[in-house]
Amino acid sequence: MICEKCKHEIGPEDLKCPYCGADNPFALQHQANMEQFRTAYENTKQEVVQSARKTSGLATRAIILVILLIGCIVTHLISSYNYADHDPEDAVRQDAEKNAASYAKEAEAFLDRGEYTEFMSYLYAHELQYAAPEEFDHLQRVTYVARNYYECIKLMEEMILRSPDPDYFDGLDTDIQNFCMYLEEFYKTLEAQKSSEKDEVNLAYMEDMELELEAAMKTYFSMDDAALADFLSLSETKKALALVEVLRHD
Repeated sequence: MICEKCKHEIGPEDLKCPYCGADNPFALQHQANMEQFRTAYENTKQEVVQSARKTSGLATRAIILVILLIGCIVTHLISSYNYADHDPEDAVRQDAEKNAASYAKEAEAFLDRGEYTEFMSYLYAHELQYAAPEEFDHLQRVTYVARNYYECIKLMEEMILRSPDPDYFDGLDTDIQNFCMYLEEFYKTLEAQKSSEKDEVNLAYMEDMELELEAAMKTYFSMDDAALADFLSLSETKKALALVEVLRHD
């Protein structure tokens, strides 16, 4: 499943996102459901056991066995329901398919304005980032590049704007590793998609994303052109080590 705040993949049993520390409402709801059931089950069990004691020993054992069996069944049903592959975004996807033509125009308007993170946020909001309708086919290669651009920009902002509060969840090291991974993917994807893209407008979007991403790195990491070139020449692991030195200078 995906964290609602940072969009990273998290486990259904994680009470908090390991990347940003946000609450996982799915896991919290499951925990609340189980606690509610346990309380109701224990209360009912006590009532039935008290009543059963007034009957014969065999009847008592039979009733208690039935209670335990019912408890196991209900627990299984609650777990199965909570961990089933629910799809609350299905209605969103159906809406996207119905309004694909107008949504494609709105999405393209973000690209025209150079608002690439907003472009991806729009696709995420309408569940169009992966299996988009055919109206988005002409934007497919741009989307592949924009997806990694979006992750890089978002992670840089999280790294730079992290809270100084000592009680704040410090995910800097994870953010650095993820940033370096997405940065590698950005350049690999950019190279692959530029070699396949025939539309000059889409090529211009991709090149503009590259320029903006590099400008952001120079600003956020206090690098000049030479320092950025040296940084980009490093391996993914060495990039991460370099950023640790820059961002943990204190």
